[in-house]
Amino acid sequence: MANLVCILINAFKASFGNETKVLFINTKLWGLMVMELKPSIICAALFLALVSGCKQNLFLAEADYEHYKNLMPANLENDPAAVIAPITKSMSKPPTVNEPERKPRYISLAESVSIAIEQGTVGFQNPLFPGIGQDTLVSFTGRGAGGSDSIRVFALEPAIIGNEIEKSLSKFDAVWTSSVNWNNTDRPIGTALDNFVTSSGGLNSIETLDSSLNSTILKPLPTGGVAGITFKTDYQFTNLPAFVNPNYRPTLQFQFEQPLLQGYGVEINQLRSSHPGSITTPGVLGGQPAAEGILVTRIRFDQQRAEFERSLNYQVLNVEYAYWNLYGSYWTLFAREQALRQGYEAWRISKARLDAGTITLADLAQTRGQYELFRGQRLEALDKVLENERQVRALLGMPAEDSTRLVPSDAPTLSRFEPDWDSALDETLTLRPELFIARQEVKTKQMDLILAKNTLMPDLRFLSTYDSNSIGSTLDGAGSTNALKNLAENRFNNWSLGLRMNVPIGFRSQHANVRNARLELSKSYEVLQDQELKAGRFLSQSYRKVFTTYEQIRVQRAQREAFAEQLRIRFQEFLAGKGAGNRTRDTVDILLEAQRFWADSLANEYAAIVQYNISLANFEFAKGTILK
Repeated sequence: MANLVCILINAFKASFGNETKVLFINTKLWGLMVMELKPSIICAALFLALVSGCKQNLFLAEADYEHYKNLMPANLENDPAAVIAPITKSMSKPPTVNEPERKPRYISLAESVSIAIEQGTVGFQNPLFPGIGQDTLVSFTGRGAGGSDSIRVFALEPAIIGNEIEKSLSKFDAVWTSSVNWNNTDRPIGTALDNFVTSSGGLNSIETLDSSLNSTILKPLPTGGVAGITFKTDYQFTNLPAFVNPNYRPTLQFQFEQPLLQGYGVEINQLRSSHPGSITTPGVLGGQPAAEGILVTRIRFDQQRAEFERSLNYQVLNVEYAYWNLYGSYWTLFAREQALRQGYEAWRISKARLDAGTITLADLAQTRGQYELFRGQRLEALDKVLENERQVRALLGMPAEDSTRLVPSDAPTLSRFEPDWDSALDETLTLRPELFIARQEVKTKQMDLILAKNTLMPDLRFLSTYDSNSIGSTLDGAGSTNALKNLAENRFNNWSLGLRMNVPIGFRSQHANVRNARLELSKSYEVLQDQELKAGRFLSQSYRKVFTTYEQIRVQRAQREAFAEQLRIRFQEFLAGKGAGNRTRDTVDILLEAQRFWADSLANEYAAIVQYNISLANFEFAKGTILK
């Protein structure tokens, strides 16, 4: 503190040059003068110097941003041409049903989830349409571009909201304001009063050189008050007769203000978006207020983290859906290819029999039509494989084509799972991030109501100042003309105490704000209740699906086994050329029907297996435990 004042004084003295005939004061001299001050003033000065010099911790240090800096160009902040050219690499030609073959890349579900969390996208956040990536691009929102579902974009949102905590805390940061002013007056004597002031007729004008140095440190207090130190030195040099000329009038002032009703207390000032400010020194404090108070801002940060967790839940759910859909589409393709082979074998035998004259051309056309039906179904299944692979690549943040074919390597779960309903419901109501967001919203509305009620009290403030002042013709030296030495002796003191109250008559606006806060609190409570009921209903659906899909596996497997036995028998009859009543046409009809039934049952069995594994993922999502 002493060094700071010395710097200000030296700068002030240096601005006058030889005219003021002053010398620089060293730090040692100032320290000796401070030691002569009263102990109470010294304690107050030390306390204010400490609180004004404290530095708040940053929400994130520079090292925390290194990870994101490594993902961006080195000079992105200063290079306006960095994004003129496309920043993505070129992609290979995508596969088609005519050219589907590529080198297989076997990938597990755990690896898929890991890649997605690192660089992927969230996809559609709708439990009714899971496993689908978003193909829509960003749009202009009026204040910028928005609409990306990249997990890296979502990961930055909590940090952005977290910075608001620092902004809210900044209202308690100390403020240092300083000013230096010079004023020169050269006014001719033209009145009797001027002639009287000069005390003689020898002067033709009144010449005055005034200067002022003012330096103030104000510290907003957590209780809503303000503590401050002001060092001020006024200088005047005039040609008028004066007792001290030139004269320095240094002043060291301490001030303290404190709201007593409205705005009093630590809690209310953590809820307010801005500090009550200072009446003694207006216009210095209160800069740009934060959107919300410190406590609410911290809740917003917690809500944003929960929102990020919600996005992660949807991402993992979508990845599991897409993974098992890709797995199922491969088995559907396998079933269609097996049916195609069966159809081709039937057509080949029928063609040989037509050439032998044992069947008609219509019988051959019937087997050919079935074969072409299976060809079309195989093409649809192959296209579905390519589309499901594209969805997996989209959710994993991979390019549309990299010369490899993604093949799921994990086997699906086939064992029975019987969840406990009561524990599942408890986990849902406790762990779902959506419910956490709703509960925190109720808490913010409670705080808003506390803040609104506080405005119903009058704005009563306690004001006080205490200063030590002196006068002298110089700022250095050991004599009585040293103004700073006289200041250190603390012989002249001014003080003031006061109360100031501002009361709006009727408090109409304040009462309206309280009513609105109560309505918002009731609204948030109803929203929470509605969300808990919805979460319970969705859990009940997911709970039921676990049992339904497992039973479907058993039914579809039994159906496939039955149709496989039927196909085996009908094919033997077809080879023997015997049907009901030894009619060959009946044999062809029954064989073609058996082929269709068997192919569909094989595809349906693995579709049921896929749906069972998807229902398990959906049940974990409904509980809020899919990340565990």
